Amino acid sequence: MGVVSATADYGSLLVMVTFGVWQEPARALSFVLGSTTAYLLNRRWTFVSRRDTKEAVAVAAVYAATFVLILTIYWLVRHSLPVSAWQITIAWVVSQGIGTSFNFLTQRLLVFRR
Repeated sequence: MGVVSATADYGSLLVMVTFGVWQEPARALSFVLGSTTAYLLNRRWTFVSRRDTKEAVAVAAVYAATFVLILTIYWLVRHSLPVSAWQITIAWVVSQGIGTSFNFLTQRLLVFRR
């Protein structure tokens, strides 16, 4: 599930940047695509879901916090690196790794706890 979500995220980022979308808006949109994929897969197969309003609000709050975290880290890493063919990939990997860890742990400990 993680590989599918990461592929949707990273792949869409590369496609958008290739077609001229600025990097930060492209990263924001790629996060939305990857996170939507992850949420749907995790809700179905990873976590025990109540599928109620409280859960939906909690998941939305976690994803909003993750969105801010990922975009901030992406921007910081990208602007701290010299321009190169690897700049986007390195910034994505660092932001995704930190964001995914935060998101998973927060959902496991707060949203989908048993």
